[in-house]
Amino acid sequence: MPLLDHDSHSPLAPLDVSDLRSTATGGARFSGHVEDAAPAIALTSVVIVDPHPPVREGLSLLLPPEGLAVLGGASTGAGGEALIVRHEPNIALVAADLPDVDGIALVKRLVGRGLRSAVVLYAHDADCEDSAAAVNAGAAGLIAKRRSVADLAEALRLVATGGLWFEERDDEALAPAPKPALPLPLPHAQRRTSTLSSSELRVLALVADGGSTEATAEALSLSPHTVRTHMRNVMRKLEASSRAHAVAIAIRESAIEI
Repeated sequence: MPLLDHDSHSPLAPLDVSDLRSTATGGARFSGHVEDAAPAIALTSVVIVDPHPPVREGLSLLLPPEGLAVLGGASTGAGGEALIVRHEPNIALVAADLPDVDGIALVKRLVGRGLRSAVVLYAHDADCEDSAAAVNAGAAGLIAKRRSVADLAEALRLVATGGLWFEERDDEALAPAPKPALPLPLPHAQRRTSTLSSSELRVLALVADGGSTEATAEALSLSPHTVRTHMRNVMRKLEASSRAHAVAIAIRESAIEI
């Protein structure tokens, strides 16, 4: 599949996702005759903003078999923003280490435009502090580049359906995170956090504020085992992939304040 690279000097034509049709082998081809084509598959569209050509070109080959259509790529924040505004993909995958702008700053700018695209930060490494910064910027996810393509595709598909996906390196503590400017405008009954008990919310709030299991247990006069049980229940009820993910959901639904 050709990749529209905003920063390339090659005369590549823009990729029109309306011309994407399924093949018998599960791949994709272009057809100018809609009446002769098979019904279109609703692929998740992605624009990749990363300074490294091997990343952009490699993902353009590896993501389509995972059900993700790469609309194009750019090596700079300015080029990436132009592509994302033009195509409004389902997902904008933004590297943290861009040459002309900080990845978090670009995430804020894209979210502030009110586009339909969900923005995912793509970092060489990621910890809880990075997740907190990404949440505050309005990102729908953060994933480390050490992850496999299958993991990346799974995260992007989850985000495309309205979910959140955040990396977490330290399972014991989460760095403090400011309250994001754009909490999810969901009625209380539709919030996943509405299923949490008051005890579970108290534990989650302390964990979000940087408390370890032991510190949280001491603050609430509980045993570490009880704190871990509460956190397991929180993650199960919120369908969270990590503590950082659980905190991100709670902050966005205004269930806790940091």
